Amino acid sequence: MSNPIKREYDKLSLTKDIVERENIIRQFHTTGFFDRNEAIEKILSLQHTDADMAFATVAKQTQCGGVNLYQADNNLIIANIQFQVDILIAKLAKLELEDKENG
Repeated sequence: MSNPIKREYDKLSLTKDIVERENIIRQFHTTGFFDRNEAIEKILSLQHTDADMAFATVAKQTQCGGVNLYQADNNLIIANIQFQVDILIAKLAKLELEDKENG
C-alpha cells in the first residue's frame, strides 16, 4: 500500500506542473508572447525529473527529426509544452482512478 501523504503530494505536484504549462500556452494564444527560455526550461526540467516524460519525449522527438528546442519556432515549443500537459493530465487521471478503486 502506498503512502497517502506522498500520493497527495504527487497529485499536487502534477497539478502544479499542469497549471504552469497551461498558463504558458494560454499566454501565447491570447497575447502571442511568451518567455521562450522559461518555456524551454519547463520542458527540459520535466524531462530530467520524470522518467515517463523523458521516454515519451525521446520517442516523439525521434518521429519529428529531433529539433533542438533552442532552435525551434514558437509553435513547436508550445506543441512540446502541450504534449507534456497531455501526459501530465493522463498521469493525474491514473492516480485519481487508482484512489477511487482503492478507496
